[in-house]
Amino acid sequence: MKGPHWSWYLLIALVALAPAGIRLMTWPGFKRQAPEPQMVQAGQTLFVHEWKANDPLASGDGLGPVYNAASCVACHNQGGPGGGGDLTHNVTTFVYQSDAEAAIRRNPREGVVHAFAVNNFPRETLNHLHSDLPAVSQPRLDTVITLPGRTVSSNHCAVVRPVVQISQRNTPALFGANLIDSIPDRVIIANEKAQRLRWGFAPKKSEDLPVGRALRLADGRVGHFGWKAQSASLADFVQAACANELGLGNPGQTQPRPLSKPYYQPVSYDLTLEQCDQITAFVASLPRPVEKLEKSSLCSDALAGRELFKSIGCADCHTPNVGNVEGLYSDLLLHDMGQPLEGGGSYNDIPPLPNPNKPPSDPNDPPSPGEWRTPPLWGVADSAPYLHDGRAPTLEKAIELHGGQGTRAARNFASLSKTEQGQVIVFLQTFRAP
Repeated sequence: MKGPHWSWYLLIALVALAPAGIRLMTWPGFKRQAPEPQMVQAGQTLFVHEWKANDPLASGDGLGPVYNAASCVACHNQGGPGGGGDLTHNVTTFVYQSDAEAAIRRNPREGVVHAFAVNNFPRETLNHLHSDLPAVSQPRLDTVITLPGRTVSSNHCAVVRPVVQISQRNTPALFGANLIDSIPDRVIIANEKAQRLRWGFAPKKSEDLPVGRALRLADGRVGHFGWKAQSASLADFVQAACANELGLGNPGQTQPRPLSKPYYQPVSYDLTLEQCDQITAFVASLPRPVEKLEKSSLCSDALAGRELFKSIGCADCHTPNVGNVEGLYSDLLLHDMGQPLEGGGSYNDIPPLPNPNKPPSDPNDPPSPGEWRTPPLWGVADSAPYLHDGRAPTLEKAIELHGGQGTRAARNFASLSKTEQGQVIVFLQTFRAP
């Protein structure tokens, strides 16, 4: 006996999703407000300011006591203040869980190994996490992972897995962040539903199909920013970065507990909420990246590359437009990129304990080590190196290293002729910093 025709399943799906689609199309749009010029100017001063211990601009003890940089612009500088950064300012993260903790199923501790410390304050080192790890504060990327084309370093930092897992994060560009901040949660969730529908209601944590998921935070908001989509708003992102990268505690994010002195108590908040809002206003004022062709002779190649980019599946995740934001080339969803690209750790010291009554694929689950928010591609021509830790020096290598849900697109790219691959790269090189 023949089963129902596939068209019946499609009709049922369309009927089921029709009410949500109508609500989505008729929902009022989000109106962006331009930051006030005075706030932007004050925020720019704070963004480029080189902070010091007991800094007069701080309410508490100023910079540190542990930190990764003395200013925001020290890391965010490619293409101008607010851009990405090179490998020298990679942030080292960790996930630690002792055998005893694992035995009682406690969540592992997560955090950052800070590169520097003020005055005579003891610096954090990997050795604070495990005695088998080297006493270094700022390990090179090639000691954390095996870079493409290189052998494992003799001082490799992954020797004590799975007790301690070390990874790194490369500095993301902040251009156009106000536009990303303006995208309503419902639009990101709509992307999630559309991908599931396209791939036959595949699970959100599919191992090979490009089906992403919106990260719902504990308060119900959807993550917009960060490599793991851990921040729901630009203000949250700025406050977390100030506390964790500069050691400037604030009402939105307290300073992390130093690994070298876990009982250290900060004097008070270093930044006021107004100062955080000023920095946020400056970041929000940064213009969006532009699409610009450096040589008019490459116009035909760029146009051909745009079509190839779509046909080989890159646009499945790097969606050109999200809501009213055009040229973003990201769905802002988490996608599992496979075991070689796994990396744990976060700003948060101890993540919330999972609810044992939740199903294993609950959308509120925290990101897995292999899940990453699709990074926007606008400005990508001026933001090398690539991937979450900067392991890919070129766009070609970044595409080649895509695994998991990105495997299909990577294989399709590899099957193109050298001329066609070059056309895709020419297309991507039109995405310039503003």
